[in-house]
Amino acid sequence: MDKTNISEAIIQYEKDKNMNDTQFAFESHLSVERVHNLKSGEYEASPDEIKTVLEYIKLHS
Repeated sequence: MDKTNISEAIIQYEKDKNMNDTQFAFESHLSVERVHNLKSGEYEASPDEIKTVLEYIKLHS
């Protein structure tokens, strides 16, 4: 998954769940700064971060 898709996945999940970045970061065990960077596309997600985000979204959808 590329960085555009991971950012879109986070944005859509937060929108669907009426959640902000702080809530997403806390529940997914990422830092708020990482969530901001992933959403902005300015930060290249590591394979572990992609796995963490996708597993979290899948588990809580």
